[in-house]
Amino acid sequence: MLACLTTVLWAALALLPTLRHRPAPRLWRPFYIAAMATTGLSGITGLVIVWMGGWLPFVFPWLGLIAIALHGVAGVRGRKALAIGAGGPLATAVTIQIVTLIVIYGLMTVKPF
Repeated sequence: MLACLTTVLWAALALLPTLRHRPAPRLWRPFYIAAMATTGLSGITGLVIVWMGGWLPFVFPWLGLIAIALHGVAGVRGRKALAIGAGGPLATAVTIQIVTLIVIYGLMTVKPF
């Protein structure tokens, strides 16, 4: 849940000024680092649990690891789009990040398979 919160905060701080054609304040940087760190730590923890526990044959840990990778790739693309001031690619990247985390959070909570 912390990863979702920090990702939404990074997205808001980076996206809102960019869409208004203003430079983003430097405050986005700590939230970007927090979003990537909390999500990355969740991924590493998930990877350790998959290998140490008996979770290898289950589907949902692998979906979580794929989501962590997708979140990271979208985060890097969003940061690069922010650096050049491209609002469209930035909006796409942060939307992918937020939707990925919300969907995976829901799947991990419900575990329908």
